[in-house]
Amino acid sequence: MNESYIEKAATDLLMQIYRDRRYLWPDQDTQPMMMRSPQIAALVYGYDYHVYPTLGDTKFNRHNTGTRIAGLIDRQANKIAVATEFGDKVQLFTGAHEIGHLVLHEDTVMHRDRAFDGGPLQAPRPLAERQADRFAACFLMPQKLLTERFEFMFCCKGQLRFSDVIAFHLDPNHPDRLLYASKDSDERELALARCIQFNNRNLVSLAQQFGVSDSAMAIRIKELDLVRWP
Repeated sequence: MNESYIEKAATDLLMQIYRDRRYLWPDQDTQPMMMRSPQIAALVYGYDYHVYPTLGDTKFNRHNTGTRIAGLIDRQANKIAVATEFGDKVQLFTGAHEIGHLVLHEDTVMHRDRAFDGGPLQAPRPLAERQADRFAACFLMPQKLLTERFEFMFCCKGQLRFSDVIAFHLDPNHPDRLLYASKDSDERELALARCIQFNNRNLVSLAQQFGVSDSAMAIRIKELDLVRWP
């Protein structure tokens, strides 16, 4: 199961939600951003999707390990549950992560997840968790939709080529920090992910538009190769 397979699985689910949008939202005008709903995705699969203040009590953590649970999937009960205690961004990413397990890992019967917002980690995660993370990123930040928003916000077509002008727009106090950033770093992508003013326009940052953390958005911008390096 490679990254292309996972991205296609997320895209196929988004397309299915879009095709069924009039049944899923019978009384609403739908927008593309609405398709990225873990709750709706669960409904498409016939699963109940519950949101609780916490999943830390013995009802959800039977072994009483003390681990703070952010989300779980129970195939026997056709149920996904997500905790609100970690904040909106973790809640959304965790919900999409559980959908990733539902779509990708049919042999998973009961699974619990710790809080994670899609950003970089110090320690590597197990393969199944990385796969579900990848699915969540592709589901919440679809390539076509993110690319369209990116190009509109930063007045480009295709890759954004960094220059001293671009660097100044993103960080007028320290433009050289971005202009001469290492390609291996995420500094440029982070600046783009959290940008709220560009070319004399006030903006809603990409991270805020998509409801994800700055670091998760920066990683996705880098994955999609939206920034051109010299």
